Amino acid sequence: MVTVIIPILFLMLVSTVKKIPLIGGNLIAAFIGTGVLSLLLGGVYNPIVWLESWLTGLNQVAFIIFIVLFGSIFSALQVKSGAMDTVLNVLRAIFGYTPQGLILSILIAMCLGGSLVGTVSAVGAVIGMLVVPAMDDMGIDPDLNCAIIVTGGSLGAIMPPISNAINVACSIIGIPTDATLQISYLTVGISFVLTSLFVCKVYIGKKYKMPEYLIPTEKASAILKREWKNLIPLMVLILIVALNSIPAISFDVTGELLRAIPIGDSNLYSAIASIPVIGQLTNNIVLALLVAIIVAIAITPCLRTNLSSELGKSIKTVRVSILIQIFAGFFLGAFRVGGQIAAISEWATGLNAIALKLGGAGSLILGGMLLGAQSTTQTSLLPILGPAWMATGVSDVHAAAASAHLAAAGQGLPPADLNTFVIAGLVSSLLHKQVNPMKSMLLTVPYCLLLAFFGLVFLFV
Repeated sequence: MVTVIIPILFLMLVSTVKKIPLIGGNLIAAFIGTGVLSLLLGGVYNPIVWLESWLTGLNQVAFIIFIVLFGSIFSALQVKSGAMDTVLNVLRAIFGYTPQGLILSILIAMCLGGSLVGTVSAVGAVIGMLVVPAMDDMGIDPDLNCAIIVTGGSLGAIMPPISNAINVACSIIGIPTDATLQISYLTVGISFVLTSLFVCKVYIGKKYKMPEYLIPTEKASAILKREWKNLIPLMVLILIVALNSIPAISFDVTGELLRAIPIGDSNLYSAIASIPVIGQLTNNIVLALLVAIIVAIAITPCLRTNLSSELGKSIKTVRVSILIQIFAGFFLGAFRVGGQIAAISEWATGLNAIALKLGGAGSLILGGMLLGAQSTTQTSLLPILGPAWMATGVSDVHAAAASAHLAAAGQGLPPADLNTFVIAGLVSSLLHKQVNPMKSMLLTVPYCLLLAFFGLVFLFV
């Protein structure tokens, strides 16, 4: 197990201890170093094999890279077109006549944005500017203001049908996303409903009053009648993904369209899918995002103005995330080729299953707190925990679902939740008021406990 322990210790230390000279806290350095150690300790010295393992690992995470890239572009286009404003205004017109209703509208909007963007800090920056001042005008404490943003965005990161957390988990385990997404409709749906009820009834209740300017003056139908075209790209995206992930339907619209285009003796879908890395463009969610982007640009003239500049800005915002995933691919490939995955599976069969499940769950939650993103946490830990859990009898679908729920749960727990620190800075800068991150973290505990509970259920059923 020395060949496993040394790379894991290196990964944990470099990714979490920022005081290490030059490389402390640098995830790219952590993944590169861990990959190199895994290969060397596994007796793999041929540089060609190193490159081949990197390509294999990169192919494993490529569709996550595409989702991050195209999700960022689509989100930026929706903000520019006014679609996100439309969504928020419609939700306000339906629910927003009371303080509780307005907060429910904000949670839904944050959840939708989190589902599209995949990271709490990004959706907080996009939607937070629209809703933070409104909550402040209601008299909501800045700490609670911050907690509501973190709660909605974090639930969005795992919310089907575009669940980034589920996609990451399934890519690392190496299984299709459909089955895991299908059971997550129930668990995440329940978590969102219970969390929203708790926030609206306990945190908001009848403690606040609505400023007159926040009370909707139009009905949702009037807003939709005027601005429905803004929502077409978003509806196209949701429809395509939902058709494939809802159990009773399971119809891959974009895949079937590509399969209908002949290429020699094959078809366009098969031709693209056969290309390493690029072939991951055939992922249902990736194709849905591409179609939605094309639809948005085609039907919204304002999006075609300075389009190249807007695309460049979107790519720049996710550049670091994409680089991290690229080098995570090296780590994943090296860990498998170096024999560490096989060693973990063999080692896990002789351990106490309960201790292994609980210990792994705790490490994912802790990782979510320290690294601030469920995707980075899962990329770091699931290659280790997945084989160990499955060796104790946990199914691959349940292992993926457990990992996604547990890592998402860690994104809001005290005392070290990075997302809360980021959003606290955003809220403070918008309101020019002090935000206590620790108090905000305590307020986000309920949704974290719910997600952690469901994560543990998947490990023990």
